[in-house]
Amino acid sequence: MTEPADLVIVNGRVFDGRVRTGHTAVAVAGDRIVRVGSDARVLELRGDATDVVDAGGGVIHPGFVDAHAHAAFAGVERLSLDLTPATSVEATLALIRDAAERSDAEWITGGGWSHELFPAPTRHELDAIVRDRPVALSDAGHHTLWVNSRALQLAGVDRDTPQPHNGRIHLDEHGDPTGYLNETAAELVGRVIPPATDDEVLAGLLNAQEHLWSLGVTGWHEAILGEYNGKADCTPAYLRAIASGELRSEASGALWVAPGLELDEVPALVARFVELRARNAAAGFATSTAKAMIDGVPHGETAALLEPYCNHGDGFMGELHFDEPTIAALVRALDAEGFALHLHVMGDRGIRVALDAIEAARAANGAGRREGPRHHIAHLSMVQPEDAARFGPLGITANIQGLWAAPDPYVVPMIGEERMQQGYPFRTMADGGAELAMGSDWPVSQPDPWLAIHVTVNRWAPPPPGVEVPPLPEGVAPPTLDAPHQALTLEQAFGAYTSGSTELVLGRPGRLRVGERADLAVATADPFELPAEAIASLRTAVTVVAGKVVHRS
Repeated sequence: MTEPADLVIVNGRVFDGRVRTGHTAVAVAGDRIVRVGSDARVLELRGDATDVVDAGGGVIHPGFVDAHAHAAFAGVERLSLDLTPATSVEATLALIRDAAERSDAEWITGGGWSHELFPAPTRHELDAIVRDRPVALSDAGHHTLWVNSRALQLAGVDRDTPQPHNGRIHLDEHGDPTGYLNETAAELVGRVIPPATDDEVLAGLLNAQEHLWSLGVTGWHEAILGEYNGKADCTPAYLRAIASGELRSEASGALWVAPGLELDEVPALVARFVELRARNAAAGFATSTAKAMIDGVPHGETAALLEPYCNHGDGFMGELHFDEPTIAALVRALDAEGFALHLHVMGDRGIRVALDAIEAARAANGAGRREGPRHHIAHLSMVQPEDAARFGPLGITANIQGLWAAPDPYVVPMIGEERMQQGYPFRTMADGGAELAMGSDWPVSQPDPWLAIHVTVNRWAPPPPGVEVPPLPEGVAPPTLDAPHQALTLEQAFGAYTSGSTELVLGRPGRLRVGERADLAVATADPFELPAEAIASLRTAVTVVAGKVVHRS
């Protein structure tokens, strides 16, 4: 006699991680899927204690897996000063003022402020709120710090401080620091900020897990394991949460290669990574990926470009975070040891250098296209067409941040309209045979998968919550980022955020089928029955992790 299921979900429509099927129901026993089929077939497994969930016509799908997130510190930020909800200058400053009044902490830290609201923030704006304590706030992209005068003083940053390599201390007309620090310049202050304690990071990780469950995210890849920009290594928090059983979602992580690594330091770094990988694996934490930022970001004029920035008359094209021989040696050595490379690249020169390094490593180490580590390149904001076509033949996964694939007026002064329109060429990559995964880069941007899928399919972004935008005239569509040539289909985008990401960062199929781990979610509607422009309206009704319901709306 067949044992009854612990959970059945009926009256939905199953997307199996690749395609929308004709099935309407799923049954779960323990932590496994035991039946997928019609309502009648699945309800045959209902017992007295079975939890029966009515999907209400919504899509039943594998849980989303975020292939690029900073979950631990997103949670820490949520529990401290989170500026992401602010939609105006006044609202941002009010949140900072409120935090200063509520907290007697030695430092006031947090992040999420918008460059659109503060294109060039200054210490004076923060000094007007807090003068006696240091304030250090990361931008939404977490490549920039906005600090007050007290923070600059404690860090010893003044008019005589040399400009760091791959960074910029913005100066006013008198030659004094404004309080606006890009890339490695941010680390000048970051290194004197007291890092979050292990308990605070653990609390942040568990807060993030719960928030991600509310969005249907059942697993993720922690994109930096190591000290970064004043933030503590979050590895101990993961190991504690795994040991205690509090981390119920599956997660993997990437060991951090700090910018500025020298060629002669590569062997020692790789040897240390091999030891860390083994130690973490013994504790149940997969860290067989190495993360390096090849360049910065166009918004900060730190991405490495093939042609000059438009707003520089001196031919400035940005810089790589490592010299090219070091990048080549690092990629070759890590590839030989079986590490997957997770590379942050935003500029088109950075992309070309990264592709060349992986191609050379594959040739040197003898791995074929589908063999060896699953290297992936994230962000992809500027990619030349001939380089986009190289991803598939080289077996490199495009780790896409779909939410960013929309017109961005803020970056136009830096790179121009034409280069902005050529950004995020996802379809060119897919047509060339590249495998796709998707992530949010949370807290850099929102971790809502349905919002990212919406943008990936439409190539325009709905306004943020609380921001009112005048309606377009009837028959007029929003401007897109080359939707006719670069939009993905709903199946491609949905698949990238489910099975594509699961395969890449968790090493299993991520399909909704019998025998698979029961990580799944139910949406409030079926996106295949909605017009494309309504995808962003979807929410998660139910989330299941390892067979247990962890979220119900």
